[in-house]
Amino acid sequence: MVAIAAGSAGGQVLALAAAPLLSRIYRPADFGVFAVVAALVVTIGTVAAFRFELAVPLPEEERDAQALVALGLAAAGVTALLGTVVVLVAGADVSRLFGQPELARWLWVVPPAAAAMGVVLVLNQLAVRHRRYGSIGQRSFAQSLTIVVTQLGAGLAGLRPGGMALGLGVGQVASAVVLLRDAGLRSAEGRAGRDRRRLRAVARRYRRFPLLLAPSGLLNILGTQFPVLLIASWYGASVAGWLGLTQRVVAMPAALVASAVAQVYLAEISRAAREGAGTGRRIFVGASRKLTLIAVPSALLLVVAAPAAFSVLFGAGWATSGSYAQALAVYMAVQFVASPMSQTLVVFGQHGRQLAWDLGRVVLVSGAVSAAALSGASPLAAIWTMSVSGALAYLACWLMSLRAVTSGAATRPERTAEPAALART
Repeated sequence: MVAIAAGSAGGQVLALAAAPLLSRIYRPADFGVFAVVAALVVTIGTVAAFRFELAVPLPEEERDAQALVALGLAAAGVTALLGTVVVLVAGADVSRLFGQPELARWLWVVPPAAAAMGVVLVLNQLAVRHRRYGSIGQRSFAQSLTIVVTQLGAGLAGLRPGGMALGLGVGQVASAVVLLRDAGLRSAEGRAGRDRRRLRAVARRYRRFPLLLAPSGLLNILGTQFPVLLIASWYGASVAGWLGLTQRVVAMPAALVASAVAQVYLAEISRAAREGAGTGRRIFVGASRKLTLIAVPSALLLVVAAPAAFSVLFGAGWATSGSYAQALAVYMAVQFVASPMSQTLVVFGQHGRQLAWDLGRVVLVSGAVSAAALSGASPLAAIWTMSVSGALAYLACWLMSLRAVTSGAATRPERTAEPAALART
């Protein structure tokens, strides 16, 4: 686990260090094109493997795990093919929808990058199964390094705005290559896993993953990415670019810390649920308190210092990103606390409530942003609307999780093992 954390942290530090350089090479409108491409890649890439990757650590036999890997990789290939057809047929319409003519030239990055992300998710779970944590850490750092180098190089070569999007795609491919080295796909178990009869049997046995968990995962990721796409559509490339830099600088480091806490919390709360020791509520409240002690000062710092700091670090043209950081401070603080705790609903078997919250968040935040835009509100007002509605959604999630852990309605451990692998955001 230390290797994973070190690789992720090193990658994040590298991305943050490159941000002042990128902000001086690329314009806000360039970041806006990248924000749309990145949102589409993350949304599609999350379900590109049809969520077969979540099942990879579960089978007792290695051949069955390799069959799941093969199914996930095949699904990613199908995603790339269908995505390419959509871009060819409707790429111009998509660019007009966002009011970004330059976007049409770079939408072709989305299908292969999303498929590569699906491949990475599958191979990453295989590495988890084999406890190759060093490879996972190397993958995280190699991905960040490749993205940064490609984006800087493309920008200096005058490849704007697509250099940012191109870097994202190349980074996903590099990440997959690192994980492929020790994946064992050519081993005897790997070849046995690709037997047609075994593939059909495994696909039937784990059909819940594409049929149930893929829609749930799509709803979950739409809760964070769809409002960004709406902002880009309503307010244009520059506003989307300012928002994109804000998220790159503020949201990504916060997500890294929250993800590390989430892994520890998941192990603790799962053990409490299995043992039925009645300590679940204490673990939940204690973790929430520690996260709050980090979230509140960080949010206050953003409110006080963000506009001036963004102007100094990234240039006068990016002061608006500082104002957006102020607006998003409350949202990010509540999300920082509630997101790791949301795993409680899965651990205690309340999947229906988790799905209802995922859907409710999409409707609430997206509806609030759309209402603000339709009423003629300024971009900053729309960002505030997104922040407040998002904070309310995560507060509701935290309260639902508290109720779940207090009631202690745990399912049996073997029933919670599969859904617990879900990554919530």
